[in-house]
Amino acid sequence: MTAPGAARPWLSVVMPFYRKLAEFERVVALNAPFWSRPGIEVVIALDDASEEKGLRQLLARFPGVAWTLLANDRAHAWRPPSCAINAGVRHSAGRFVFVHSPESAYVGDAPAIALHAAMQGGRGVAVGRVGFARFDELDAAPEPDAHAMHVALATLFAHAVPDALYLRTFYGSLCCAREAFDAVGGYDESLARWGGDDDNFRVRLEMAGWQLLACADLKLLHLSFEARDGSEQFDPDNDWACCTPATARANEGAERRAWGCDFTRIARTDAAALPPSPQDAPPWLRPAPVFAMGSRLQCEICARMVHHEPAPHFHCPRCSKEAPRRLTARPRIVCVMQLRNEARLLEGCLAHLRAHVDGFVLLDDGSTDETAHIARREPKLLELLSNPPAPAQRHAWNERENRRRLLECARAHGAGWVLACDADERYETLFLDNLNAIVDSLSETQLSCLSVAMRELWDAPDRFRIDGPWAHKSRACLFRLPQEITFAQAPALHGAWYPDAVAQHGVMYRSYYRLYHLKMIRREDRVARRDLYRRLDPERRLQPMGYDYLAEEGPALRLAAVAPGRGYALASLPKDLAALLQA
Repeated sequence: MTAPGAARPWLSVVMPFYRKLAEFERVVALNAPFWSRPGIEVVIALDDASEEKGLRQLLARFPGVAWTLLANDRAHAWRPPSCAINAGVRHSAGRFVFVHSPESAYVGDAPAIALHAAMQGGRGVAVGRVGFARFDELDAAPEPDAHAMHVALATLFAHAVPDALYLRTFYGSLCCAREAFDAVGGYDESLARWGGDDDNFRVRLEMAGWQLLACADLKLLHLSFEARDGSEQFDPDNDWACCTPATARANEGAERRAWGCDFTRIARTDAAALPPSPQDAPPWLRPAPVFAMGSRLQCEICARMVHHEPAPHFHCPRCSKEAPRRLTARPRIVCVMQLRNEARLLEGCLAHLRAHVDGFVLLDDGSTDETAHIARREPKLLELLSNPPAPAQRHAWNERENRRRLLECARAHGAGWVLACDADERYETLFLDNLNAIVDSLSETQLSCLSVAMRELWDAPDRFRIDGPWAHKSRACLFRLPQEITFAQAPALHGAWYPDAVAQHGVMYRSYYRLYHLKMIRREDRVARRDLYRRLDPERRLQPMGYDYLAEEGPALRLAAVAPGRGYALASLPKDLAALLQA
């Protein structure tokens, strides 16, 4: 605990410890460099004092870490770690708490990623991914240096965590504000069987209004001397009991003592010697994308995981009605964008989509302005691809290759669905507010694809053109991502975003949700667009009707106002276009 007057650490790493000295001796050397930073303390809740002497000697070998060691002097057989975790949290001083097992090695800078993820929003609970491996597999690293060890950990993790089991790998670690434990009374100390203790805690946090945030970059590798895969001793009945708590709070009642008080002896504390903790967010934080994730809450009758599984096969009075929105632990909807010199429009475009998608994969196609810099600042950026910068006269568009790269990257990040957008486009709010419901309504087994109506804004941000071809434009923008990403059938320009597999085997749905196009508002932009396509397709091979119509007006021109309830985020407009609303 923090000494009087000392700065409160930002992060307490809490580990329950029951006869794990041999494993921890191997892991501590890997994790200690991440712990030896201002603002971090490490709390070990030793639930069996038989290893206290050896553990104290081990901790002494790492004086750069601020340790707190609690010890339980009552001998007992193995039990779930709830009491030990709660004791560790009760004696921690950090504003945020990062809980994991002592056998877990960090694959990357897990404390920095976990803390940053938990700080997103006021009631966020960062959940990491766990893989399993053996120490002898780690010993196969070619060199004992730190870089080789990092590569070996990352390689073992990649082999241990198949994408098919994506949801099941988010367990075994979590990071949240200290107040979250108070809100639900900590881990349930009444649990007596193996498994389900952390699932129970997450369900109750969700019941109390906390939001689980899956962070795919928060990776831990659980190391052991024997082979494990995390499913040992799994009991579906016990799992159901843990995932159907009656109330959010645990450890209450006249017969229950306060949570976290099962043992209290402090065998070691470095609180007085803690280095000064940064008053502001520590400089060693590492941003990483997070995705809203439902807990493993189960139906009390049919045991359906209500956030992750479809309606049951048999009638259930709780679940056979319309199921609530399914939250997954992967970035379910990823927005992809190809960009070239879009600094003026990009920031607003990202802002209007951010709350409705799970992440962005962007490609900077040789921009010579601030496009790449703006893209890198995006908090939900999964990856930024790029082509070498080139002036306009030497730049060559390659839409097929750009889109192939974007979709391959989105798939690598676990995307199930793709939403395509350009920086100069804005989806209507009605569509974005219903985006997840739209995805839920489409088939889980078909390559579904949805189109929206394109509306070319003209002369003002709240009017669009409806005469001639302008009333019939549409864009296939939302589709399920197939396994095979090819564009052999697509033209070099003006092609569809969806790949060949969707075109050949997909089910196409046309909607009249709207997508508004900003780069036709000003006449100078319309002329520039016409001239660009004339240069790229001088013989009109890709569009026989040509491109003159992009800037033509004449007496047939008809405009319609954007009606109430069918608008888009006007706050996302750049200043020059926003000024036209007041003209």
